[in-house]
Amino acid sequence: MTTRLGFAIIAAGVVVLGLRAFDLLDTELADIASVLAIVIGALVVAIDGEAADQSTKPKRRDS
Repeated sequence: MTTRLGFAIIAAGVVVLGLRAFDLLDTELADIASVLAIVIGALVVAIDGEAADQSTKPKRRDS
């Protein structure tokens, strides 16, 4: 679920960046918001991926 949210945040950032590229948005705030959304979305995906990796690793038995 968190991965989908992260990808949705990234997609929103890309859409804002695209709107800015075609001069449909003409503010510096749009630049900041799009980059911030992409970075935050990537962090959400990475954190969820790390948790998924930890849950699938076999338990290590110390002898």
